[in-house]
Amino acid sequence: MESSLRSRLIGVLEEQPILERAQARINQLLRPVVDWADRTGVKDVLHGRQVGHALHPIATDATIGFWTSALVLDFVGARKSARFLTGVGNASALVTAASGVADWTVTDGRERRLGLLHGLMNVAGLGCQTIALFSPRRYRSWSMAGFGISMAAAYIGGELVYGRAMMVNHDAWLAGPSDWKPVCRFTDVPDGLARAVEVDGRKILVRRAGMVVSAMENACAHLGGPLDEGEIADGVVTCPWHGSQFRLSDGGLIKGPSCFPQLRLEARVRDGIVEIRGRAA
Repeated sequence: MESSLRSRLIGVLEEQPILERAQARINQLLRPVVDWADRTGVKDVLHGRQVGHALHPIATDATIGFWTSALVLDFVGARKSARFLTGVGNASALVTAASGVADWTVTDGRERRLGLLHGLMNVAGLGCQTIALFSPRRYRSWSMAGFGISMAAAYIGGELVYGRAMMVNHDAWLAGPSDWKPVCRFTDVPDGLARAVEVDGRKILVRRAGMVVSAMENACAHLGGPLDEGEIADGVVTCPWHGSQFRLSDGGLIKGPSCFPQLRLEARVRDGIVEIRGRAA
């Protein structure tokens, strides 16, 4: 099937060698800051763990809303109010940028390159808005230029979220089985540990604690990483891809970059066989 002009254009942009070199260099420079943010819990806040989903879209809406309102006010002659909202938008852009960088650090490959382009364009848009703030005579020109660049960057951001499923719940569309289904022998699961079992074409992580079993989706809610390949310790599994941590007993989220808990399923033991079904309330 022939690809669309849009997909071909995005493909050309994300494959630029300069973006690969730039992302490697920027990631190296950011590493000490990222490590500090990870140790102190700041990174979890920027990912939006406490919010319940990614923080970046919320911050983005605020920033673009301020800049849009500023342009409208300028066109109706309320120039002082327009400049004020531009300043507020510029300030909110700092939170937007910080949360975006946090999300970018847990991407890979073409998404990382495209995310870098998205970020650089937003920096350019913020630069134009900053110049507009301090250039009364050329305010409208610079403000419109910044707004246009930010809209183009927002389009790329939409591609990352809606086209590449970045920072969305990768377990959201999963469910079932609707009836109890045998998956393994109780003795196949080591006490205190977990193992992955095949159910309806996907893997489920089954955990045993004494005589009690629990089950949750094996694909990490962040980007679908295989949890059964991650470290399991003290009732917690760590995703091998980006380090998200979940309680094995109920799939509860302990540490990001995931913003979502793991999909929990019901589990029971009958005649020495572990059975699971659908979502548990």
